[in-house]
Amino acid sequence: MGTWGTGLYSDDTTCDVRDRYVLNLKAGLSSDDSCQDILDRHGDLLRNTETACLVYFALADTAWRYGRLNEAVKDRALSLLKSGGDIAVWERDAPSDAASRRRTLRELERRLGTPQPAAKTINISQPKPKKIRTTAPIGSAFLLALPGQGFALLVLVGFMELEKSIDPVFSVLDRRIASPAELPAQITGDDKTLVLSKSFHRAFEHVAILPKDERRSILSGLERVDVSAVSPMPYARESTVWLSVSRMANEIDAHLASLLSPEQPIASP
Repeated sequence: MGTWGTGLYSDDTTCDVRDRYVLNLKAGLSSDDSCQDILDRHGDLLRNTETACLVYFALADTAWRYGRLNEAVKDRALSLLKSGGDIAVWERDAPSDAASRRRTLRELERRLGTPQPAAKTINISQPKPKKIRTTAPIGSAFLLALPGQGFALLVLVGFMELEKSIDPVFSVLDRRIASPAELPAQITGDDKTLVLSKSFHRAFEHVAILPKDERRSILSGLERVDVSAVSPMPYARESTVWLSVSRMANEIDAHLASLLSPEQPIASP
């Protein structure tokens, strides 16, 4: 999370909450539905007092300014404010700024205690169609050139629907392909796939492509091949890591290299 000041909207989380709330209203959601969407997005993170403060303070303030603050969000924000808010975090991490942060929270508490303005008129905008990244069907296979040598074989196992696009998600077979001429005759759901874990805080079973330039196809670094999966492969949406094509190639290359590395001898006791 990025923080650049003591103001109410001086960090990534509060800015995201504010912007999401307004976007939801413009998409036609009610204020209550917009609030619930934001709370659902943060889920278990709201158990952390610092995160809860950022989310509820921004949500209450934004809804108040739009004349749509409900009692549930207001009560939760005021409860957090009366218990000190996130002042303890500031006193621990940035004691010289704690007084300024305390003034910010006092002003928010004062504002929430006053009648909110009349509800602002919201111009509902029709949502733009989501960009479909590829029309290739599930089971399609793609080659990705690796920096070491050869290629990785990626299999399209599912799609992830995002705010503005529908993106393909891949599994990576756990073997290096020397050349396109050495592709397997077929791929099945029983084929072993890589679990990517070397550079991450947890293991991931799938990869998705993080676009660098929206003007280009995200598949421009891949080559679709004729072979495809003849039976479904496992797909767990929550086990997907998003990487640029170049980062993906490096990570896969390192994992495949480790599979071929000789085992280290067991040290004698």
